[in-house]
Amino acid sequence: MALSILNNISSMTAENALSNTQASLQKTLTQLSTGLKINSGSDDAAGLSIAQGMTANIAALTQSQQNASNGIGMLQTADGALSQVNTLLNRAVTLATEGSTTGITSTQSAALDTEFQSILNEVTQIGQTTDFNGANVFSNNAPTTFTSTQGSTANPLSMSAKLTTGSNLTVGSTTTVQGSGGSFSYTAKAGDTVANLITALTTGAGAAAIGAGAGASVASGQLVITNTANNVTSATTNDVQLGGAAFGVSGGAATSTNSLTGPVLTAGSITTIQDSTTGGTFTFKAAAGDSLTDLNNAIGDAVKAGTLSAGTAATISSGQVSISNTGLTGINVTSNDAALGSMNAAAGTDNTSTVYIGDGTTSGAANTQISTKVDALSATSLKLNNDNLNSTKSAQTALADVTAAINQVSAQRGVIGASVNRLTAASSNMSNEVTNLTSAANSIQNADIGKTVANMTQYNVLQSTGMAALQQSNQAQQAVLKLVQ
Repeated sequence: MALSILNNISSMTAENALSNTQASLQKTLTQLSTGLKINSGSDDAAGLSIAQGMTANIAALTQSQQNASNGIGMLQTADGALSQVNTLLNRAVTLATEGSTTGITSTQSAALDTEFQSILNEVTQIGQTTDFNGANVFSNNAPTTFTSTQGSTANPLSMSAKLTTGSNLTVGSTTTVQGSGGSFSYTAKAGDTVANLITALTTGAGAAAIGAGAGASVASGQLVITNTANNVTSATTNDVQLGGAAFGVSGGAATSTNSLTGPVLTAGSITTIQDSTTGGTFTFKAAAGDSLTDLNNAIGDAVKAGTLSAGTAATISSGQVSISNTGLTGINVTSNDAALGSMNAAAGTDNTSTVYIGDGTTSGAANTQISTKVDALSATSLKLNNDNLNSTKSAQTALADVTAAINQVSAQRGVIGASVNRLTAASSNMSNEVTNLTSAANSIQNADIGKTVANMTQYNVLQSTGMAALQQSNQAQQAVLKLVQ
């Protein structure tokens, strides 16, 4: 072997081997510190791809297990509520059976019906207030509107305020009266009230036109115009507050055609609103002459006081009174006022509970979802809203309806139970999948600690011998100097 001082091949070889040993040692130390055999794509590109895919599946399956658990919780909440409904309906069967026989007095029938109606209200309340994770269990849109059975499109109820002397006139509206002294027209200005119109009709030009002793007043919520000769011949108006049409004329007196008193409530009747959000109970006892407007004003006061949720109000649509609120919170309304009729809750819409159980490797609802239709729950949805126990015949009808409702509720509980079983089985299967996938991913990605420690020992020894070899190879070249001494 030739002696050379330009290139120390043995040193280069030793240096390269030492570099490889240090890289392997660093890799081994990384595996020991992380517990993973694959820490980057360069360690094992194919293995990393497979392991990461399995990790994604594991994450999806783990969350799907949680989804299934949440779905089971929601369905069990619904089943628990329906169990209570079954108990209530069984009591209703007892009451209806008792009311179906002859020989009971009207007072007894009324007592039976009072409890029966209370049961129906509670069924509706359960449907409205049974929530899971902040969402209504039985309905996508919880029924919050209670509509009266009174009124019709042909004979609608009115929601307008009672006409008083303080009622505001419509700006720009004109009222014209023909009396013994001629014709007089009055155009309402901003801020004018009925009192201003009365003043105009009974003083100055208005009084002269109507005739001697011109008089105008509000009686029973309507404007009446007269004179001492009782020869007021006509009156018209386009003011909606006064009816917006020709006055009725009888006996020389003109009376406005407005019907602004609203439905007159029955004196002593009680309307109750329970609000599940505020926990408050509002009770309105009608005094003589009270109208729906008075009830609505009292509701507004209860909203201000916090007894009822914001936006709770009574409105009229197609001749029926509806009580609801804008916040879609649960309310329950009862009334014994004949003017309002019975207050029936809207049936609500069915709720479909859908649980996603996919792991990202399959598609299509049939493979990734378990859906359960949960029917809306209320006296209306169970077709009990028109039942009562006020007579033997009606009690017999109610008994048949309650029996059908029990069958409907039982069928719903069967659907829910089947879905709970299916979700439980799916959850168990996913648990097995997670276990097996985790085991497979471990074998690919996790480091064999025993083997890795052995490798570390080997590379530590090689690093020591490599350092010694590099040192010796560097010293060997020093021998060339002895030749030139």
